[in-house]
Amino acid sequence: MMVTMPVRSMLQVLLPLLATASSLTAQSVRPKPAHIAGAVDSLAMRAMALELTPALGVAITMDGRTVYQRAFGAVDVTAGIAATDQTLWYLASTSKSLTGFGVALLAQHKTLRLDASIGSLLPGVAWPPAVRPDSLTLADFLAHTHHLNDNAVVMSAAFTGEIPESQWPSLVALATPSGNQDLVYSNFGYNVAAMVIDRQRPEGWRTYLEQQVYRPAGMRQTFARVSGLDARRIARPHRLLATGRYETSEFSKTDATMNSAGGHLATLHDLARWTIVQMDEGVIDGRQVFPKDAVLLGQRLIARHTRESGKRFAYFDRDGWGAGWDLGRYEGEPMVSRFGSYDTMRSHLSFLPRRRIGVVAMTTGGLGSSLTDILAALAYDLEAGRPEARARADERLAALAERRGAARREAAGEDSTRDARRRLVVARPIAGLVGQYTAQGYGVLKLELRDGGLYYRWGAMHGPALPMDSTGQRIRIAVAGSGMVLNFAPETAGQAPAFTLNGVVFTRQGTP
Repeated sequence: MMVTMPVRSMLQVLLPLLATASSLTAQSVRPKPAHIAGAVDSLAMRAMALELTPALGVAITMDGRTVYQRAFGAVDVTAGIAATDQTLWYLASTSKSLTGFGVALLAQHKTLRLDASIGSLLPGVAWPPAVRPDSLTLADFLAHTHHLNDNAVVMSAAFTGEIPESQWPSLVALATPSGNQDLVYSNFGYNVAAMVIDRQRPEGWRTYLEQQVYRPAGMRQTFARVSGLDARRIARPHRLLATGRYETSEFSKTDATMNSAGGHLATLHDLARWTIVQMDEGVIDGRQVFPKDAVLLGQRLIARHTRESGKRFAYFDRDGWGAGWDLGRYEGEPMVSRFGSYDTMRSHLSFLPRRRIGVVAMTTGGLGSSLTDILAALAYDLEAGRPEARARADERLAALAERRGAARREAAGEDSTRDARRRLVVARPIAGLVGQYTAQGYGVLKLELRDGGLYYRWGAMHGPALPMDSTGQRIRIAVAGSGMVLNFAPETAGQAPAFTLNGVVFTRQGTP
């Protein structure tokens, strides 16, 4: 006699079995780490052979361990210094993941709350008249929804170091409302987050992160400073020349500009560990070094992107921001990431927490920025078992290689433009521009004569100051690889009384 099982009961029995079988099947076809590492290594070597970047560092982590780590090229081409496992790579804005997690730890320990008003966390700080600090939360600053322009703090923090960090709270009064209600990425929120940490921890945010974040994670070669480090270990920015060769540029960071939003140096080893401890909910080397709740809090979505331009980066979808992390997806799979760039350098750090795979990729110039994303996507495609993984990566690499010719032509054009500006005969005597100029919150920018031309110095930044046209009224300076234009007022008694830079008026001080 046949006994018929009710459909509902049958499903209750079969579904768990099917799920288990599916899981076993997925595990059985998952490529071995050595397979993924080999493919990424091969692509990286081809990229270096094509001279797409002067230096490249890559690490892959899977299932709680580093399965691949290798440095390529030279961190200083001019001096012939090779990239090694001891190389210190500049993180730029990847630093936000460290600062954001430091804040999440304080929240998990009940020292503060992410929904606390910034007014209560920074008592005594003066805000612009149009800003209500009691209506803005710490979370707003972590998620870039504070709706404030931040030029004064960011210029000193990231570039010039002209205003000491102890005085940054006084610059908050210059952070004017942006006039929009969008999520707009900037450094300001993470500079403010450091001010909050400083109020909570007497040792300051740098020592706090070193003791409470880097050390527990076994990150012994991660630094928020430049002083005391062997300069030969630091990967430097490089400029692609018209000849196709690379030229080493100055690493212009100082201790004063190694800030909480973009100011760390670290080895591949340490960055790989950072992906592991974050994707494994605070566990590394078999130990729970961070509270699980703190890690989950840091990766919890605070605010969604409101602009289409923010919802996609390279091959990756972005939903919004957590405490220091971009939260999104790759091919539908949840992805946590934080990228950064400064001058010609680029950092890529990402992981897929459900699949327990992460990628670190660091470059120093050329077309390396796009290369980091190609390498990460290849690792993720291979781990997911996508049959088109290698072909897709090959196609992307070929397209990137085709851009090298255009990049060389662009470099030649920039060189030609610079040379033409150096030869310009201007209507006004450049000696009338020489002097020191200052603006509230921005410090002193000095112009001097050097070898018959103008030279500027603005804190840690310095270099030629070249006329934009024959009038001599518009002068261009390069700050960390980006051009800025000084618009001078007409001369009075043979001297320019002031210039305007990005809407800020700098007035002459003293005599040339």
